[in-house]
Amino acid sequence: MFEGRDEPLLPLGGFIRRMLRALALAVVMDAIILGFGAVGLRLTEGVDWTDASLNAALVATGNGPLLRVQSVSGKIFLLCYALVGVIVFVAVISVMIVPIFHRTLHTFHVDVPDDPGSYGGPAS
Repeated sequence: MFEGRDEPLLPLGGFIRRMLRALALAVVMDAIILGFGAVGLRLTEGVDWTDASLNAALVATGNGPLLRVQSVSGKIFLLCYALVGVIVFVAVISVMIVPIFHRTLHTFHVDVPDDPGSYGGPAS
């Protein structure tokens, strides 16, 4: 997926495409988990789509729901959804950070030319 240690640094255009792919994956992951949470809250608590989506987003990010959960099934669902939602939230952040982190570390492994004068270093 990423260039190896012995390969040159990916050009800026390729890096931007890599970041756009990571963003697309993050959006898909978020949409799936938020859709799952909204449907679950609709089924267990019977709230409308707006409230279900808002509460699903708040629970997935670790902020907690705005609504007061009344049913036992709603409480069990929110418990399980909160555990899964926070893990997915961390995974989404990781998907976005990994390309940046890799590029930063890869710059340390880029070969420097043998001629010190060719890259602005002191000539011997």
